Amino acid sequence: MEVALKWSSRRGGVLFGLLISALVVVCLLIAGGLFVARNVRVQSASGNGGDSVSIDTPAGQLSIHAHEKPGSAAANVPLYPGARSARDSGGDAVIEWNSNSGKNDAGFSLTASEMVTSDPLDKVLDYYRAQLPNWVIVNERGGAVRLELRDGGYKRIIAIRERHDGTHIGVASVGEPASN
Repeated sequence: MEVALKWSSRRGGVLFGLLISALVVVCLLIAGGLFVARNVRVQSASGNGGDSVSIDTPAGQLSIHAHEKPGSAAANVPLYPGARSARDSGGDAVIEWNSNSGKNDAGFSLTASEMVTSDPLDKVLDYYRAQLPNWVIVNERGGAVRLELRDGGYKRIIAIRERHDGTHIGVASVGEPASN
């Protein structure tokens, strides 16, 4: 009988411990949610040129300025003759981080656009090979091709992929934001 009582009290103690642990985890999640709700502020604004979002945290501020029209994605990248802009073909965004300490501040810009042509992928690739001989060519799965160039803090990418409505040409540029 004494053995049965010890087993019963051990099992009850383990269940009680699990219940207390679960309660502590729930309390920590609620406290974390309250901390974020009180200390993180999100502001957004819309303008003619695009949208901006600012996120203030205890560690610093993250700012995102998006522009609806493509800006510098095609900078120094020749546009394929006869290609048309794809619907919702992109735009650009500048993302900046400013810490409250003033250290480790960083930012980058991202610009992207997409064009479509009825020409086959091989013809588009031949055009870009002739126009951009120093770019690295990467063959991807599914027959897509990517051309890349790293140049002075920027990475430029041209992705070419055949789809049912034609050959899609995506142009992207990622790098440091332009100084004002």
